[in-house]
Amino acid sequence: KEMITIDGHNIKDMWTLTPVMDSVYNQLMKAPEIKERVTNDWSDEDGIEVLIETARLKPIDMTLTFMCDTYAKYKEFCKYLRDNQTVSLYCDYTGLTYVLEFQKHSGFNEYRDYNIFAVVFRQNNPTI
Repeated sequence: KEMITIDGHNIKDMWTLTPVMDSVYNQLMKAPEIKERVTNDWSDEDGIEVLIETARLKPIDMTLTFMCDTYAKYKEFCKYLRDNQTVSLYCDYTGLTYVLEFQKHSGFNEYRDYNIFAVVFRQNNPTI
């Protein structure tokens, strides 16, 4: 059984969160895009001149979806994210720790026995 921690807290034990795996893994495992390269579009030459240097990476925005068994635990998790704008999320499936900046909550659905919600994070520097 896979485990995810945020700042060393097991999300299942601390907030009764269960990651929606296809959402979470797809987001954590996507490769970052590269930044635009420096170009010159000379009016007296065909095409463009591109300065080819080491590729630099764009930040990655990711939406992680979780299930939670109570609204109270959901609210507790929301407060934690507001109080800790940057978190370290460790996923044992990938074996990596992601430094993520909390951006917003992007959805919430309450069902009889559980809640499903999404959180948008930004990985400001995908090389760390």
